Amino acid sequence: MLALTLAVGAGMIVGSGGMTPASASEARGAMLIRRSSEPGAFIRDIAAEVSPSVVFIKNISADNEHPLNGTGSGLIIDTNGTIVTNYHVIAEAAQIAVVLCDGREIQAELLGAYPGSDIAVLDVEADGLTPAQLGDSDKLAVGDLVFAIGNPGGEQFTSSLTCGVISGIDRQIILDDGNMKQLLQTDAAINPGNSGGPLVNSRGEVIGINSIKIIDVNFEGMGFAIPINIVQKVIGR
Repeated sequence: MLALTLAVGAGMIVGSGGMTPASASEARGAMLIRRSSEPGAFIRDIAAEVSPSVVFIKNISADNEHPLNGTGSGLIIDTNGTIVTNYHVIAEAAQIAVVLCDGREIQAELLGAYPGSDIAVLDVEADGLTPAQLGDSDKLAVGDLVFAIGNPGGEQFTSSLTCGVISGIDRQIILDDGNMKQLLQTDAAINPGNSGGPLVNSRGEVIGINSIKIIDVNFEGMGFAIPINIVQKVIGR
């Protein structure tokens, strides 16, 4: 039997806006590639462009002896402070704290929870937010280059970036609490703490929200993300 794990941090370090119109989005993607003449340098541009939109999320419990239920990632999607993450990142939280890329820690309000889709929407009050550019996950194909950005292992490793490809589309993974349909499969490394963070295409557009991975001695590089088009449909965007 395959072991599936939600890519949410355990709260412990062990050594270890709305959518942009297509025309503007296309121009931005072209700009990323044009300004990077050195082979592979566009990856640095993508990291620099997207990382400010990625937040570190703390799931705070009401238990003083064990104050942290877990940690994860989230994505700023507009300048009003709307953040998308996985539901399992904030499940059973007494409080939710969000740490922005500049180090500010802010209490977040839960605006919407969609356990069946593993999606949650948060709100924070803060100035100077950088929303991510959202892409079109329906246009993805097997072999497309993608990047996972998030906070694996906790706050010590915030804004980590891994690289891979789209390995499959429309995957269905059966969990104990139900089905998660139409997932994107990728071999970009997704680790505990990456949950809720973006899967990004080579244009710097978010095309998925990282969610789970398969852990089994016979398998490697099998992570899954919720397509961004599905996320937007669920949250009413």
